[in-house]
Amino acid sequence: MYSLDLDNPTTKRLAGGYENVPTVDVHFTQINFQQEWIKVLRDYVAPIQRRVFEGYSFHGNALLSFVVKYHEQGQRDLRPHHDHSTFTTNTALNRQGIDYDGGGSFFIRQNCLVRDVDIGWTLMHPGRLTHYHEGKEITRGTRYILVSFNDP
Repeated sequence: MYSLDLDNPTTKRLAGGYENVPTVDVHFTQINFQQEWIKVLRDYVAPIQRRVFEGYSFHGNALLSFVVKYHEQGQRDLRPHHDHSTFTTNTALNRQGIDYDGGGSFFIRQNCLVRDVDIGWTLMHPGRLTHYHEGKEITRGTRYILVSFNDP
C-alpha cells in the first residue's frame, strides 16, 4: 500500500514521477495486473461506454488503474479535482453503511452525490473538464474503490 504524503506527492510508480491528487492506493502495475485489467476494460466496459458516450470509442488505454483505500484513521476524503482521463471508471469494492459510513463521489458542477453503490457496480464519468469532483469524507470504517483513468 502506498503511504500518502500530501507534502511530497512524488512517486516512482508513475512515468512522470508526480501525482496531482495523491491517494493511499495500490497501482495495478505494482501487482502485475494492468494487462488483465485492460482486457476487462476492452471486453466489458467498452461496450457499455459506447452506449453511454455515443460517438466516442474507447481506445483501450488505461495508464493509471488502482485500488484506493479510505480509512477513518488515514485518508478520509479526496480534495476536488479533475481526473487525467477521457473517462473514468470507479468501482465499489465494499459496502457503504456496512463496511463504512459517509464517503461517495460528489460532482460539484452537477451538484450530484453518488454513494451507496453495490459491490461491483461501476460509476462511469467524463474525466477532464466537465466533471470536477471530490471524494466525500468517510466517518467510520474503511472504503475501497477501484479507479481507472481511461484514454488519458
